[in-house]
Amino acid sequence: MAEKALLFIPDISGFTEFVQHTAIQHSRHIISELLELLIDNNISGLQLAEIEGDALFFYKVGEIDLNEIRAQVKRMYIAFHTYLKRYEYEKICQCGACSSVYNLSLKFIVHYGEIEFISIKDSNKPYGPNVIKVHRLLKNNVPITEYALFTQEVDEENIPKVTHQLQANYDFGQINYAYESLSDYKNELPEILPIPDNVPKHNLYSEEASINLPILELYEIISNFDYRLLWAKGIDKVEYEKNRVNRVGDKHKCLIDKKAVNPTTVTKKAKTNQLVYGESTTEVPFTKKLNVYYVLEPVNEQETRLRIEVFVDFKPFGILLKRLMKKNFKKVVPENIKELILLADSGFKTTIIEK
Repeated sequence: MAEKALLFIPDISGFTEFVQHTAIQHSRHIISELLELLIDNNISGLQLAEIEGDALFFYKVGEIDLNEIRAQVKRMYIAFHTYLKRYEYEKICQCGACSSVYNLSLKFIVHYGEIEFISIKDSNKPYGPNVIKVHRLLKNNVPITEYALFTQEVDEENIPKVTHQLQANYDFGQINYAYESLSDYKNELPEILPIPDNVPKHNLYSEEASINLPILELYEIISNFDYRLLWAKGIDKVEYEKNRVNRVGDKHKCLIDKKAVNPTTVTKKAKTNQLVYGESTTEVPFTKKLNVYYVLEPVNEQETRLRIEVFVDFKPFGILLKRLMKKNFKKVVPENIKELILLADSGFKTTIIEK
């Protein structure tokens, strides 16, 4: 039985280039987070029919309210760009995917018409010519990147009067539609402040060495918890969210001699040609905070200079343990560097892919 329904597709533009030309693993995680974000910001009772790579296909049976549709578009658009803005401040990785997140954009295709349903493994999916039509409209002649496209069926009364009206011919025939630019919504994005530098004042210990890996490859090994047990001595297990790119403020759990430590990812200012990854914890006895930074600087295209720095703020009388703490790091840090060198010399490669 046919029913009239709203057909609604948010589409993340720039996805194809993002995947083909940059770090595949990180781009997959980022797009996944963005799609989840759009789903979480469904405020109008839309039903999710499919996740279609870089787009979501929603529908809603019944009468439509144009103001409600516009509110839905605005909500998803602002959530999307707030994420991108925040990611620019929080990212620690410099791979192509993480560095070009700001290039992603969002558009919406909105149509209204009769649909039927087809049952596939106990799931009912929208079916029929209008489902085909709304997907064909993803390819259109709209001259801007971010917009909401409304077919005449969505707004029969006003579409013929709007300025940005277009007419196109598809394999299903001719269709009239209009579009609205979404760029003004960026003026309503919440303020996202950069993460402030907050480095403890005692430089407890540092060690450096050259490692035969390109800077981005070495940075990926150090900052991606998938590889942590390959080089970090004394850690029995690492627990973390596997489908999320590590960033400032993220926490993970390390089990060391059956004791759990929960570091937070941090960074600090660096020279133009340097990359910095850091972790901070307040769980070390007699300290207020202890930060470990990995400062990477390219020697050439195939070699990187790594410096590991340990900074600490002590609690009262904790300074008395400074020598003992330094002795411990003087043992562990060189061992970790040695493991990184051995890993590099073994020919190990991460899954990161660049242009």
